[in-house]
Formats: sequence, structure tokens, C-alpha cells
Amino acid sequence: MGKRKGFKLRIILGLLVISSIVLTAVVGGYLAVTANVKSLSYNYLESNYQYAKKLASNTTDILDIMQNNMNSVARLAGESTFSQRDLDIWFKANEQYFNSVFIADSRRQIKAVTPDQEYSLVGSRLTSKASAQAVETRASIISEPYVAATGRLILLISSPIYDAQGNYKGFAGGTIYLQEDNVLSRLLSEHFYGNGSYVYVTDNHAHLIFHPDCRRINRTIIGNDVVQQAISGKSGSAEITNTQGTSFFVGYAYEPRGGWGIVSQTPVSVLDEPLKKLVWSILLHALPICIVILFVAWRVSRYISTPLYELAKFSEDAVVSKKSVPPAMSKISSLIYEVRQLHHSIGNHLNHLNDEIHIDGLTGLANRKTFDLTLEEWLDERQPFALILIDIDFFKRVNDMYGHVVGDEVLKYLASEMRLFAGLEDLCFRYGGEEFGIVMKHASLQKAVELADTLRQEMAKGPGPNGVEVTISIGIAIYNETELLTSKEIVERVDVALYRSKLEGRNRITVFTPEEI
Repeated sequence: MGKRKGFKLRIILGLLVISSIVLTAVVGGYLAVTANVKSLSYNYLESNYQYAKKLASNTTDILDIMQNNMNSVARLAGESTFSQRDLDIWFKANEQYFNSVFIADSRRQIKAVTPDQEYSLVGSRLTSKASAQAVETRASIISEPYVAATGRLILLISSPIYDAQGNYKGFAGGTIYLQEDNVLSRLLSEHFYGNGSYVYVTDNHAHLIFHPDCRRINRTIIGNDVVQQAISGKSGSAEITNTQGTSFFVGYAYEPRGGWGIVSQTPVSVLDEPLKKLVWSILLHALPICIVILFVAWRVSRYISTPLYELAKFSEDAVVSKKSVPPAMSKISSLIYEVRQLHHSIGNHLNHLNDEIHIDGLTGLANRKTFDLTLEEWLDERQPFALILIDIDFFKRVNDMYGHVVGDEVLKYLASEMRLFAGLEDLCFRYGGEEFGIVMKHASLQKAVELADTLRQEMAKGPGPNGVEVTISIGIAIYNETELLTSKEIVERVDVALYRSKLEGRNRITVFTPEEI
């Protein structure tokens, strides 16, 4: 009996590959379905959580804007020259935020209101808990939502009024009808999707203030852990089942200004259709894919085993050969590599950058290049805007007296103040050195002057970093779509205005006028 030579490597590799492919297909199909369920579940939970958190952040921003607007009205109302006409003009510019605005004295008697009703409200006395709170606290407040005598669900934002001598005169109030059209109601109520997802909002007592089903407004949600978590100041996500037995992927977030809980949820049933499609896809495609993989694997196993087989055959022939000259070893060619190239040359890429830097490294504002690009873009689109150019007064003296480290802190301090007062569509930028600017899209001259003066006063009342007194000089130029101007001409105009501010004593605002052309 001859000596058994054993199994050939190509046969062993073939059997191993076939069994591995079949087992992998079965296990892989199961894991694919399981992983897809986990992935989709996580994505819906995370998506709803991020959406709720973003919505809470946007709501906070809007409430802050509204509160700042009411503070502005209160400051104006403290002046003796403030009239009903002034209130009407202010409301016209801010009617997207408020449904009505009024001025009340310390006894809660209405002195001015806009828009007024068919029967005038001037002279009537406010009786709501929110108005009493405004007078008692003499502070800026955002009230809890409450049902007014008219049956409306209302939010009151108020700010105290003081005269020039610091005497309390009453408060300015802005009402928001939560179930009628305004910026806040549009933000919170227009979020519904065809897959059954929707958003609802509760106040800090778990009363519904926004819900796609209007019949549920002002009802109290009892026994909902997600709502309790949200109004207690927490944010997160969870999979829950409601009282009707429907399961939801829920994301929730806390809105700190109003103390509200914002919940975004999607029914778990949205997973049914994609899972069915996945299973059918696996069944329809697994067989042909397995055949292709088996063929490729068989070819690869032959490619691997053939050189080894040839070497084994050669050694066997060499051992049993009785020739005086051993057989010559055949040439074996293979493209298999054990080690691939791990490093790639990067020398040619040092001179090529994929992205240009658009942010000023010190202040975090947009840089000069970004400003230039934005200006050109808006001019091409004939977008009206206001350009505010700001220069720190005697900045060289700050560097000389306190050093460049403190000087840098002054620059960053101005940048942070600019961000604080600029609007969402405004571009804050560092023009160069101690010069900064704000481009305000669709801004009127009055709005630009108000923003600039607010910023100037805030800087002047100081003190700034390290106790340094910092003032700024400001130039303003307006562009409207009727003018044919280049970006250079716009900048020259605002430069002229800024130069005049510095020439006439600094710490002031100058608006470019056509007479200076």
C-alpha cells in the first residue's frame, strides 16, 4: 500500500471558503436585520433629541430677542417725549414677534396700546396674574402661559419703565397669542411629518401649550415621565409607550427662558416598512451574491494555493528524482503582498490646501476675506444693507500701556459684544488691526444706528478687560438696490464716516451723507 499523500491545499481552501460563505450569509442576514433595527432606533432617538434640543435653543433665542425688544420699548417709554405714534411705529417694525404691545402705569392702567381694539383699551386696568407679577417684581419677566378673558392662550413679556430720575413708572408689555400667527407659534407648531412624527410643548406645570391636536391645548399631561424630565431641566431621548399602547421614539429638551418642555416624537412603527424591504432585499440578492462571492473566493483560493502546490510538487519531484541534475525550478509569479504601502508621500500636498480659512484666529469673527466675499455677493444680488465700521479709540495706547496680551483681550471683548447685539443675519467681522465691522442685511438706517449706539454705549460704560476703559468710534453707510456702487465705494463711504467720528472727538457715531460724495 502506497503512502497516503493527504488532502491538497486547494481542496481544503475551497471547502473552507464555501462553508464560511454559507455560514456568513446566514449569520450576516440575521445581524443585518438586528443591526438595522438598532441603527434606525438610535437614529430616530438621536434625531428627535437633537431636533428637540435645537428647537429649545431657537425658542430661547426668540424669547431673548423678544425680551430685548421689550427692554428697548421700556427705555423709550421712560422718555417724556414717547407717544402713541412712537409705539405704533415700533410695533410695525416688530409685529412679527408680538400680537400686541402696551404701556401700563404702576397701577396696571393701560396708557397706550397697539393695535387697539374696536373699543379702546386705553384707561382700562389689567387684572391678570402676569401683569401683577410685572408690577410687583419691577423686573423683566416672561410670564407663564395663561388663558385671558378672551379665551386666548397668552404669553406676556414685560420690562419695567423708569424715568430719567430712576422713578418706577410702570411697565411695557408685549403679548403673544400662542395659538395665533407670530414668530414663536410658527416655530413651535409647524413641525409635522408624513411618517407620524410631531412636536408638542408644555409649560412648567405640564400644561400643553402647543400640540397638533388643538383640542388638547391647555390640558395637563399626567404620568408622562418624558414631560416630567423635560420640565425639570433635563434633556435626552427614550423609547416610550403612551396610554393608547403606541410606542414612540422620543427626544426631549428643556427650554430655560420659559421653563418649557419640548418633545419631538416618531412612532416606532416607522421601522416596519424599511425592515420588510431589508428582508426582501436580502432574500432576493443573497443567492446571486453568494454565487459571485463563491466564484471569486474559489479563484482567489486557487491563486493562493497554486504557487504553493507548484513548490510542493517541485520539492517532491526533486526528492524522488534519480537524475544527476535536479529538475530546474519553474518560474513562479504572484502578485500577493504581505505588506502594503503604509505611508504615502505628502510632500506635493503641502502647497495645496482644500479649504481656505475664513475665520479670524484671535476673535473668532469672520475675517476680511469673508467680508469682501459677502459684500460682493450682496452687491451682485442687489440686496440692501447697512455697513457699520468700528474702530477702537487709542488702541495703540492700550498696547503701549498694558501690553499686547491685554490688547488682544480688548479685541476679543469687542468681538463678543458685537456678537451679543448683532442679529442672526448680520455678519460680524474683523476688518484688520483694531477695526471691526457689522454688515446688516435689509437693515434700515434707524436700525443700524440703534445697534451701533447700543454697542457704543455698552463699550463706553465699561470697564473692559483688566479694567481698561475702552471706547469706540463708528461710521455707518447705507446701500440700497437703486444705487450702482462697487464694494470699494461702499467701504470708502463708511471710511469717511468713521474718519469724521474720530476727527470730531471719538466715542461717537457718524452716518455717511450724500453731501460727502
